[in-house]
Amino acid sequence: MLFNSYSFIFLFLPAICLGYLLLGRLQSRPVSLGWIVLCSILFYGIWNPYNLAVILPSIAINYGLALLIRRSNARGEAGQRTASTLLTLGVLFNLGFLGYFKYKNFFLDSLNLALGTQFELVAVILPLGISFITFQKIAFLLDVRSETVKDFDLYDFLVFVFFFPQLIAGPIVHYREMMPQFDQLNYRFSGRDVAVGLSLFAIGLFKKVVLADGVAVHVGPAFSAAEQGQQLDFFAAWMGALAYTFQIYFDFSGYSDMAIGLARLFGIRLPVNFNSPLKASSIIDFWARWHITLTRFLTAYIYTPVVMALTRRRMQAGKPVLGRGPAHPAAFLALTVFPTVLTMFVSGFWHGAGFTFLIWGLLHGVYLCINHGWRQWRPKWDKQHYERVMKPLGFVLTLLAVVLGMVWFRARNVGGALEMMRAMSGAGGATLPDAIMTRLGSLADLLQHIGIHGSLSSGTEFAACSAWLLLLFLIATLAPNSLELLRHFEPALHYVPPKPPKAPKAAGAGSVDAAAPAAPAAAPARPLPALQFTLPWALLIAAFFVLGAFGLNRVSEFLYWQF
Repeated sequence: MLFNSYSFIFLFLPAICLGYLLLGRLQSRPVSLGWIVLCSILFYGIWNPYNLAVILPSIAINYGLALLIRRSNARGEAGQRTASTLLTLGVLFNLGFLGYFKYKNFFLDSLNLALGTQFELVAVILPLGISFITFQKIAFLLDVRSETVKDFDLYDFLVFVFFFPQLIAGPIVHYREMMPQFDQLNYRFSGRDVAVGLSLFAIGLFKKVVLADGVAVHVGPAFSAAEQGQQLDFFAAWMGALAYTFQIYFDFSGYSDMAIGLARLFGIRLPVNFNSPLKASSIIDFWARWHITLTRFLTAYIYTPVVMALTRRRMQAGKPVLGRGPAHPAAFLALTVFPTVLTMFVSGFWHGAGFTFLIWGLLHGVYLCINHGWRQWRPKWDKQHYERVMKPLGFVLTLLAVVLGMVWFRARNVGGALEMMRAMSGAGGATLPDAIMTRLGSLADLLQHIGIHGSLSSGTEFAACSAWLLLLFLIATLAPNSLELLRHFEPALHYVPPKPPKAPKAAGAGSVDAAAPAAPAAAPARPLPALQFTLPWALLIAAFFVLGAFGLNRVSEFLYWQF
């Protein structure tokens, strides 16, 4: 069931809320949670009951392994070894489970291509949200093994796994950050929580249906042409790449808002998962803002353990490590480059079964290594001068790197991605519609002189796409995001509101010359707008919802549900 559908908004959501409200009169936590679990299972299985037939046995096996690990943890040294063995089996089972459904045909196809074999590719139905659910179960087993999680039962485990707002596409949550909230569950709706939740849901619906789906029509033609081997020109390729970047940006941002909003209806705060990544001025900052819970998972369970193991090994061998004096190139390669590239390779592999996803992951691994290297060996400039020059430059370079990476993320095959990259380099030439060239006057002569010629393509479509891209760029980079608008209401777990802007100092501030004339007062810094429970804000939120609801007749899946 889709969040952006009539059946969810006008049938499922009112039904689960009404049932929760009525059952809440019993003041029974098991009954209220049972209702949420039952409705969540219905939400997951109503689209295709096959999803439940696949995922329920996996959940049962993981729960059984968790019980055995907990029991082994309490049995001394021998039990610790048994618990570690059980954890290894659990991780391998989950990875094998994910690998079969998501990567079986990819591996077979790769073998056929590399070895000339004839393994038959069969249709495998991919259960919804399998990547998110699998990582969440792995994190649970790891937390049980480390004894971070000790007290749990089947009831709590089902709530943790099946809570419908984050069931399909995250955020990836930890048991220890969710279950204390469910333990304190209020059996009645809070007016404050409902207002915040509906506001987030309406904003997210608007982002998905109006913004992401609105620009989607400009994505397909460019990528389809590239994948079919057709030659693209410079502007068509860049507009297609930018359109997809903004499409997936507002798609994922919209889903994140809707998921957090739905959870908040029940008084539950999900972790922040998306925080204006296109405002980042470095690729490190980008990954601290994009898919935050995935970055957290990969850092905690892949990057950090690998770095710690390699650091211990190098220290035992008497080799240089990071953090002790000037950075040594060999230490940087071993302790930053290798773990970073490995982690991002896993990220690419997790996102999809295809060489384009692997290349996307490796590309971002290279980006991050360059960024880390720059931080290690950059010139020691004055901090204010550095930020004044490098922050805008870093913003441009980061946006450029992200857009180039998104080409690989969107392309169906390597050939299509390479054709897009070739066209974006200008190798395919550059053209503008004749209808636009004729309106440019003398500028058209200059454009033709540098190799930009007219074409018979639609000027109206070119102008419409350009307007969309400019609008979405301004919203993504200048407008406050939904969490900032709702910062007074603790909209998400682990969300830290931005600091209020500082007022600029008045000219001559700090002077001790009493005879000097008083400097004019500096203009006060303008704070970010914040949502309040007032009529104007209510009308704005209602407008977001209505505009989103009007677009539900062209329902499309969230892009991240494919991963």
